[in-house]
Amino acid sequence: MLGNGKRLLSMSLVLVFMLGLLVSAAHAQDETVLVFGWEQEPDQLGDGSTSTFSQLLGDFFSRKAYGWNSKYEALSDMMAEIPSVGNGMVTTNADGNTVVTHKLKEGLKWSDGEPITADDCLFGHKLFTDTSTGTIFRSDYPSVVASMEKVDDLTIVQTFNKAYPDFLGSDNITVMPQCRYPAHVLQPLMDANGGTVDGLPFFTSGEGYVGYGPYVLESWTKGDNITFVVNSNWVGQAPAFTKVVAKFILESAQMQNALETGEIDVAFNWQNDMLAGYQAIGEAEVFNTAGVYADALWFNIDETGNNHPALRDVLVRKAIIQAIDRASITTAIAGDGVPVPGAFDSSVWWPDGLEVLGYDVAAANALLDESGWVDSNGDGTRDKDGMELILKFFTTPRQSRIDYQLAIQAALQEVGIYTQIFQVPGPAVLFASITNRGIMAASDYDLAIYASSNDPISPNVDPNSFGCVGLPSPENPSGSNFSHYCDPAFDELTPLIAAEVDPDKRHELKHQSVQLMNDAQFWAGLYARVTWYAVRTDRVNTEGLKDGLGTLASNWFQSIEFWTPAG
Repeated sequence: MLGNGKRLLSMSLVLVFMLGLLVSAAHAQDETVLVFGWEQEPDQLGDGSTSTFSQLLGDFFSRKAYGWNSKYEALSDMMAEIPSVGNGMVTTNADGNTVVTHKLKEGLKWSDGEPITADDCLFGHKLFTDTSTGTIFRSDYPSVVASMEKVDDLTIVQTFNKAYPDFLGSDNITVMPQCRYPAHVLQPLMDANGGTVDGLPFFTSGEGYVGYGPYVLESWTKGDNITFVVNSNWVGQAPAFTKVVAKFILESAQMQNALETGEIDVAFNWQNDMLAGYQAIGEAEVFNTAGVYADALWFNIDETGNNHPALRDVLVRKAIIQAIDRASITTAIAGDGVPVPGAFDSSVWWPDGLEVLGYDVAAANALLDESGWVDSNGDGTRDKDGMELILKFFTTPRQSRIDYQLAIQAALQEVGIYTQIFQVPGPAVLFASITNRGIMAASDYDLAIYASSNDPISPNVDPNSFGCVGLPSPENPSGSNFSHYCDPAFDELTPLIAAEVDPDKRHELKHQSVQLMNDAQFWAGLYARVTWYAVRTDRVNTEGLKDGLGTLASNWFQSIEFWTPAG
């Protein structure tokens, strides 16, 4: 009997063990893993880092009070609704300052299960206004937010120190309530760390990290990957992928190879010259989203500088723009699907009927003739009053810009304009201050190619870049209005746009500003800096994926919880 009992016990143990294996196998089959190729290892988690590739991870585990979608519409990520003048949540106090009421959604929880309350927002306000609490990317917050008060457990009131219509901020303007820092976790850690967040393992290694997002940190293997699993206390859309891995691959060719071999499922942020290689991967869908930077051809329209006098005539500037087939050049250099921006400002700010000049050689020649620049001596270069139409054309040593420069040189020569081309270092030479003999500040150029960013969220204008106050001079060495555009009517609009809280009135003011700047024709877009993605369609369902990707500096994966496996 004893022997039989032992055999029965052994058989039972075997059955239990086999059942355990079956359960484990079932769980393994249920697991869905999404692997991103990540071109830079994050230096730390959270706002102590200024690295884009650290901030991009935040979409996985640490959402903000508000977000922005691909149409530049505000999203109420943590809040119950979007504050506005219309719903009474944005008002102006007796001092003329903007006052905004913010209401947290009910039932929000930190990843450790504790509720998210107004006290967390007050704690975040302290982090962002008291610089002794340590190094955090605070942007404009401490300079424009005067105070924050708690109304109840879910409501706070934020008061600015002036009229401030950009109260929701963006990726680059941090003014929204900072409610994504768990006070119950961080305050004790700070108390034990001399009152500062600097050096806390919470950020530097993710030790004990608590956040609000669809995923939570599982592990960080330095030099290899960082892994996130589903946050069981997340109250939003349940993620379809149970695990997300950011695989650190620092070399661009290796990244492409990793996607082709299936080591990763998603590669992103690669350069235009990698397009053909990614398109050749049969299992990959390749697409891009708009960015906020654009390379452009800039004109020096200084009325009194060292520039060519022809560029002071708007007809000549329009002729130059129309002489260049920018669309074809961009396709040849930057790749298929890369857009040519029509105006400096994002199209969300354009008035109806804004004229965007296209390629028209006949029109270019007619405008040059009308302005009096003709080839009187038959040498192939137009002239006027004994002066040849020869322009000094600068850019930086970046190869794509040199390629554009050569293509534009050839196009202008076809209409009788000769260019002398130069490539010089950017910060040290081309963009140096007038005190340091910077070429652009000293008005010692005619045409230049370089990049600048627009803001699709805020219509504000930087007067130092486009206002009369920004004209560089020995008396104003910090001026950065290198095109020397100076229009008093444009300058009058700038402070009005900055202070107008009513969105409809603000749009109208911005429309006037964009029209004036466009009429001056001192800027011609070449190519928008898009963000490229390549996604394996045998691993990821790409239907509708592009619409959920962000288009600002670090919100690209704000809809990660909606990503689904293929099939």
